[in-house]
Amino acid sequence: MIKNLIARLFASLRPDKLGLQPRTLRARFAPDSLIAHHSQHNLLERSTLHIEPGQIAYLIINEQYTAANEPGDYPLDPDNIPQTETADILYLNLDASASRLWQSIYQPSQRRLDQPLTGSYTISIRDPDTLCRILIENQTLDLDDDYLDQTLSYHIDQTLIHEQISADDIDHQTEALQNFLKARLRPQLAQLGLTLHDLRIARRTPGTPPQSAHPARPAAASATPAYARENTETTAPAPPAITTAKNDAPRPPLGQDKIFYRV
Repeated sequence: MIKNLIARLFASLRPDKLGLQPRTLRARFAPDSLIAHHSQHNLLERSTLHIEPGQIAYLIINEQYTAANEPGDYPLDPDNIPQTETADILYLNLDASASRLWQSIYQPSQRRLDQPLTGSYTISIRDPDTLCRILIENQTLDLDDDYLDQTLSYHIDQTLIHEQISADDIDHQTEALQNFLKARLRPQLAQLGLTLHDLRIARRTPGTPPQSAHPARPAAASATPAYARENTETTAPAPPAITTAKNDAPRPPLGQDKIFYRV
């Protein structure tokens, strides 16, 4: 009986029971996940930062960051990190691309859409340092992968607003609009450290469009829109303020007044 009590005592004094074993911090990315974040990690407890191949981690203290970009274990010794007790840790998945969903809140002025414009996109990280810096500056570390969805949806909205895309453009020239958005968004997202591989607009369920006070415009011709020179524009012009004023003269269909790029 005494022997059993001594065995229990020794078991209770194991290093891991006393908190002497370092805690291992790691990121296990779910499918279609590129960003993970560990908030306010306590640096006063012994811990080890573990990096898998294809990952990079940033130790962020007072908006300053240090990268751990090689696979392996990185001991976080509080003696080497003075004058602070906590740090944020940002993990980025560089070894994969993510296929995710987007949704736009855009509504054309002449005829409103009867359902939101949605779709999917495929994206990867091309410049982790740039992405880390932007996440810190925008205070969006806590969003994790939601940052990707919100960023893409925002740029889609701003492009649609600036180009004054109509409901007929969306309903009848979906493929042309997809190609146009990809060509326009790729350089914008590249400046954020991201690579846009593909963008799709979801198939829309046919329905009766709301009645408009303006005469209906004829549907765009079935001929393929003109695809011309390579897109050299790197940034979209600043979008104008959103206005509810409606122009009595209908705009020509998308394929007649715009150049689209097959991408």
